[in-house]
Amino acid sequence: MGKLEGRVAIITGAGGGLGSYIALRLAEEGAILMLTDFNSKSLKETAARCEHAGFSVTAKTADLSDPKQIKSLVQDTIGEFHTIDILVNLAIAIRTPHSFLEHELDTLDESYRTGLVSTWLMMKESYPYLKQGGGKIINFGSGAGYYGLEGYAAYAAIKEGIRALSRVVAREWGKDNINVNVINPGALTDGIHAHLDSLPEDQRDPQLLGFMPTAIGRYGEAYKDIAPVVAFLASEDARHITGQTFFVDGGAIINA
Repeated sequence: MGKLEGRVAIITGAGGGLGSYIALRLAEEGAILMLTDFNSKSLKETAARCEHAGFSVTAKTADLSDPKQIKSLVQDTIGEFHTIDILVNLAIAIRTPHSFLEHELDTLDESYRTGLVSTWLMMKESYPYLKQGGGKIINFGSGAGYYGLEGYAAYAAIKEGIRALSRVVAREWGKDNINVNVINPGALTDGIHAHLDSLPEDQRDPQLLGFMPTAIGRYGEAYKDIAPVVAFLASEDARHITGQTFFVDGGAIINA
């Protein structure tokens, strides 16, 4: 029996490389999954990966910049599973990096709507159900915000906003036995590996994509290094941890 046996989890941004492996890991731990993403193709690929491993999941395509679709997603989850125990907020749109002076307001607005607003509303809509059984919320920050990665002004600002929001909600909802934590991940996903493989050999250094060198001398893997920490924070093993940011980055934070 897994540590999340029978627990109902919503994972937003589940179509991405990181989201896909988090979904698989939580399914392996016994969680009942509602997966969502804006990209229906990648969402289907995540569902297929879980089903190929022997797990049944529910997947719903949704644009989480739309409050009505967020409400619908939560209500569909309740209609099918009757509760929500775990909320993993990964969703955010990412554009090709460009300098701050080249950033237009629509870039900031897109990151704001798909990242901060979606995280905000997913937490609010899920709150009545999370508090019933002691819920766990895992939000995602980014080294782009913490380190100030060039080219990611909008994305970085929103990711730091999510960290600040998480600390406030952790304080306010602690009395409701809801834990809220943040992961700042450092891992090479399938998409990043594919991109690196497409480059000339002398340009395949992840540092050229903004990855900080790590203290342990290697870059993380989504399934082996990030997903287990999500599973831990989603479990009762982490019941006395809230309002924290976990830098799951191989020591990049101390090697900067």
